[in-house]
Amino acid sequence: MISEGASYAKLGKHKDAISFFDKALKVDPLNLDALYNKGLSLIQLKKHKDAMASFEKILEKNPSHVLALNNLGNLHAEQQQFERALGFYEKALKTDPNHVSVVYNKGIAEIGIGKYDEALKCFNHVLSIEPENISATYFKGLVLGKQKKHDDALPCFDKVMEKDPENFEAVFYKATSLAELGKHQDAIVLFDKVLKESPKNGTVIYSKSRSKAELGDDREALELLAQAILYYGKTIKGWATKDSAFNRFKDDLRFKAVVK
Repeated sequence: MISEGASYAKLGKHKDAISFFDKALKVDPLNLDALYNKGLSLIQLKKHKDAMASFEKILEKNPSHVLALNNLGNLHAEQQQFERALGFYEKALKTDPNHVSVVYNKGIAEIGIGKYDEALKCFNHVLSIEPENISATYFKGLVLGKQKKHDDALPCFDKVMEKDPENFEAVFYKATSLAELGKHQDAIVLFDKVLKESPKNGTVIYSKSRSKAELGDDREALELLAQAILYYGKTIKGWATKDSAFNRFKDDLRFKAVVK
């Protein structure tokens, strides 16, 4: 019955899959395989509370079940409950300290609560086991950027882009690091690459506007700022009024007209 359910799950027929897992659970209510696979199918159906219930039943029988703990952590993390998520990841890592998925997910949760040093430890741990893990490399770069270690972040984004040239998030964050290092011309080339893919991305347009302002291209900086505000409104206005890149514009009537 469990194998039949798993076959349906592989085909994406999760409702049918669950019917077979439930048949197995009528025979053995604490069958861990049935509960785990049912939980996975419930996640696919966006029934997260029911999925949690399945994984929690597993823990009644096996409190150190790594995959159940990992999935409970993920479900809490999706709800922005990062502290609770970390509790599950840490329990899982007591059983298997080198479980790559758990260490990686713990790193993501640490970012969620702003513990960047802890997050960096997690991604370095993942990379010590899987040096070519591109997701961990990307998030390592992201964390280093948040720590203002832009020189260290750049090689991470370069490695991601070598493996996946169309990873536009990595392209954007590399551009952001270059801008923070004062390399605005290089940053603009990368912002333009992202904008070819997403021409209405207000965050990228705003970032390009900042670099243009730093380079003294006032007219284009203000035009780009107005364009970014067109797409992201009050959010961009709030950023611009506090951004040191626009300090010399603060008394400029053109700037005031754009952010009013």
